Amino acid sequence: MTLYPSSVQELLPRRKLLGKDTQRLYTFNIVVTGRCNAACVYCHYYLARDRRSVAYDISDDQFDIYMDFVSYWCHIIPGYTTYRFSGGDPMVLGDRLFELANRGFERTGRKPFVLTAGKALDQEWADKAKESKLSHAFVSIENPIRPARGAPNPYKVIKSIKELNSEQFPIVPGVCVVPNDCFGRLFDICSWFYNELGRIPVIAEINYGAYESPTEEQWQALARNLELVVDHFAEKTHLNLFSSVSPELAYGSHDPYIFELDLDNSYHMTRANFCEKLHDVAARLGGENYPRLGCKAVECTWREFCENTKWYWRGDARNAPSVKIADYCRFKRLVNDIYYRSLVDHGHPDTMCSVTL
Repeated sequence: MTLYPSSVQELLPRRKLLGKDTQRLYTFNIVVTGRCNAACVYCHYYLARDRRSVAYDISDDQFDIYMDFVSYWCHIIPGYTTYRFSGGDPMVLGDRLFELANRGFERTGRKPFVLTAGKALDQEWADKAKESKLSHAFVSIENPIRPARGAPNPYKVIKSIKELNSEQFPIVPGVCVVPNDCFGRLFDICSWFYNELGRIPVIAEINYGAYESPTEEQWQALARNLELVVDHFAEKTHLNLFSSVSPELAYGSHDPYIFELDLDNSYHMTRANFCEKLHDVAARLGGENYPRLGCKAVECTWREFCENTKWYWRGDARNAPSVKIADYCRFKRLVNDIYYRSLVDHGHPDTMCSVTL
């Protein structure tokens, strides 16, 4: 067993699923560029930043420091660790993206994957990716019912995925963001993806600064449609539905945590101190990125799954913490009740208790 400092161990988040310890899955999100060839109106990256001020790419020196830190983390922290390239959109880097993948593999012994909106996907890119150390591409796709303004056309992206996906280099659907006013079409959206690709992408709500509380009508539409999706597709394909709310349903025996190494080098890592920064990263992971909820509603069926919640459910510039955490609680109860009712006990009643802090 790998040993690591007890001070770090105490800071790392924990969750138990059904009384069974899970394997922690850590994903480093390496922001390799602030540039993007799309302009999705809800993009959380540019809602929090001036687009022009981050229109630059990661330096080779900062990238190498990050890779050395990832390698050190993998040797020190137990669990399973992956890393991915994001932005912006990494595909704007052109051939340098493949060079970074090869450099990362040399320094960590692990292949990265890439997050992209897929606007620049073509055969030439796919052929180069096959020769690189990238493991796969994870392509975010707009919902086909009402694509967001400024986003890539989902029909074109799907066509590219179908043409370019291969065993040598998988190009697979990533995240589909479904806004509140499309909750009533969730089943139609999932059906379209399944018919086109034989699988359903990660389904996510709009969050961060663009978040808005669902209306009562939208909550009810979500409940009806989510039940249809689980009933119809659970035995046909893996479902990853609102995993920021219920990661235990999306990831099963893995307990996922995503955290960022950004363009700004906010941890102030250098070649001399990157080993010492492990404590800082672990502290932010446990204390800021996934803080403890501390809900006192002991009678709630799902309370054991709420030990750590993603930071943005604690409120943001546009949404009061009390409102957003109450919405998180309702999302959690709704999603988990539907899964349980569909797959385990058809007579399972709705969980009625609410978050109590």
